[in-house]
Amino acid sequence: MATVETETRSSKNRPVEWAKAVLPPVLVFVVVVALWQMQVLHALLRIQTFQLPLPSQIIDSFGQRGRDLWIGIWYTLGEALVGLAVGGGLGFLTAALFVQYDVLRRGLMPLSAAANAIPIIAITPIVSRWLGFDQPTRIVVVVIMTFAPMVISAYKGLTSLDNNSLDLMRSYGASDAQTFRKLRLPSSLPYVFSALKVGATASMIGSVVAEFFNSAGGIGKLIANNIQSGDFALAWCGVVIVTVVGLLLYLAISLAERLAIPWERRP
Repeated sequence: MATVETETRSSKNRPVEWAKAVLPPVLVFVVVVALWQMQVLHALLRIQTFQLPLPSQIIDSFGQRGRDLWIGIWYTLGEALVGLAVGGGLGFLTAALFVQYDVLRRGLMPLSAAANAIPIIAITPIVSRWLGFDQPTRIVVVVIMTFAPMVISAYKGLTSLDNNSLDLMRSYGASDAQTFRKLRLPSSLPYVFSALKVGATASMIGSVVAEFFNSAGGIGKLIANNIQSGDFALAWCGVVIVTVVGLLLYLAISLAERLAIPWERRP
């Protein structure tokens, strides 16, 4: 009976908790956009509207060049998704090898961590020289950006086990494969999804920056071209679209996380 009452009380409090979590950032966003549109931000920063176009001007640009923007964002999103999938997959497999072979971990884990510190602005021209100026080059850049976070997070998840559970598996005579499937893999999922959520935004950033250097299409190329031509409203429109798509990708991975590991849900 007490359990039912507790669950009922919790369900009644959920709308209030949701409002407390969502309303503050929404209000801040509305206030900032209002100050931006009224040119208060321009006065504070001492800049002109051609340098920071008004929200209304950015919306007008989307109406005029919406087709080009949608084509560009789908092009960039494809690069980001493929790179995230390959980088995340390779990172998880590498972490699993580190668990199985400690000598590999001692030799390669520092290199994996170092890869996370490589500036994208530096690695992109180098990769372009190696692989050319086609779309696979930009995918490789995204793979490099998402590989290291997955290695580090997945390894932590695969090794963060309860000793009692591990001893129990051994007492049952479970093989390494069975221990991995039944114990290590479920334990690693929260860490894997955390790395994927970090990679979701990093992959969009990597694709856009890589397109600045070598691309025949994509939203990054569109932004770069319009900055050079002085059409800052359209360039900012591209920036806004990239931000929104990155947030939607983050939310999609968060939803997948809730479905895949319901035991990790928080009230």
